[in-house]
Amino acid sequence: MSFLCLNMQKKTGKQQKKYTVAVCAIFKNESVFLKEWLEYHLLIGVEHFYLYNNFSEDNYQDILAPYIEKGQVTLTEWPVQFGQLPAYKDCFQKAKDETRWIAYIDLDEFICLRREQNIRNWIQKYDKYPTVYVNWKQFGTSGRLQHDDSQLVIEQYTACWPHPVNSGKSFVNTSYTFHRFECHMFYPDVRFLGIKTTILPVNEFKKFIHYWIMRSPRKGESEIQINHYYNRSYAQYLYKTLHRGDACSADSQKGREKQGLFEWTETLNTSRDYTIQRFLLLLKLRMQ
Repeated sequence: MSFLCLNMQKKTGKQQKKYTVAVCAIFKNESVFLKEWLEYHLLIGVEHFYLYNNFSEDNYQDILAPYIEKGQVTLTEWPVQFGQLPAYKDCFQKAKDETRWIAYIDLDEFICLRREQNIRNWIQKYDKYPTVYVNWKQFGTSGRLQHDDSQLVIEQYTACWPHPVNSGKSFVNTSYTFHRFECHMFYPDVRFLGIKTTILPVNEFKKFIHYWIMRSPRKGESEIQINHYYNRSYAQYLYKTLHRGDACSADSQKGREKQGLFEWTETLNTSRDYTIQRFLLLLKLRMQ
């Protein structure tokens, strides 16, 4: 299978692009978290952000203005209900000639490198693969009723599930053409020996995976995870569930509202993970 991917990569070529790693995200009323999220990902080597505003009513424009001026953010106004997948497709078409990789994540997700310090160094060993899938590490409220604005997200939310979960997010190689976009997974449309086929995503261990099937091996040796601060505080959970709504689909919104889901996810936070805090001081200095 590695031989198959290598030969298809040669067909697509490896043109020089402006960025190695960019991020695409859709957001709504998250200005209080926006600067930290941007500065953290700039710190670990993300070079550009393609951001889609989905009905925000806060001061997101004030937060983004200096990043837009520096050429670090491309902002698109996107007043589309359940507009996440259309935004992802739009981003791919606009960015594929500018960036080698696009990481599709949300503003409550932080790419957590466990050993490397720069995401561009980590991603280079996957050049011949269409999609690299990185698993979530789920983080809870850490017992906070309200978010403390005097502390960063990666500082105050450390209670988490003990292991990565089946779900995660994707890094997409723009050298390929993709026929199927999902909120988590992307599937390329390729031909090999004249036969139309699909190449499955690989995990960080270069093992091909099916949707929702856990990566292998499971513990210890992982070099990367997506820290998913799904609820942050209890107040944020209530806002996201009852007021903001889901950007992906009506079914996803129903899933958020499922009775007992919050209690179940919160009581699974039996561990603490401070890995991302190795960047905490450097991030605080950037935030100043």
